[in-house]
Amino acid sequence: MEDKQGGEKTSSNLLGVNKPGLLTTQAGPSKRDFRFARLKPGFSPLDWARLKSSGKDLRGVTELGSYTLEQVAQHNTRKDCWMVLFGKVYNVTDYLPFHPGGKGELMRGAGKDGTKLFLEYHSWVNPELMLDKCLVGFLR
Repeated sequence: MEDKQGGEKTSSNLLGVNKPGLLTTQAGPSKRDFRFARLKPGFSPLDWARLKSSGKDLRGVTELGSYTLEQVAQHNTRKDCWMVLFGKVYNVTDYLPFHPGGKGELMRGAGKDGTKLFLEYHSWVNPELMLDKCLVGFLR
């Protein structure tokens, strides 16, 4: 697509291939370049919904608790990954392979309050619905 001056107009593309395995889009309030990782078979949003409704324990705790940021920070690996979103603490370990941006992007918020990062990329997504079965408690 060309702009009025004859140059290539790339900012109006909704989806474009950036490099193999990644799709990009200019969307959302921040107009950032979003990248979607190629998810392995069995890790689509529908597969995540199935896992959530399977009865598998995705929390890893027996009851909801109250946690400090220091306590959340102890859970910052791919095998034990907690994140704070909007004052709620989630165990996102099992969600890592399902994240459309890839595990690495989600790990940027590992053991931290990821609310600002979440809003930068996903202001239209409801994390309470997406991660309801991963809720471990609340931030003190």
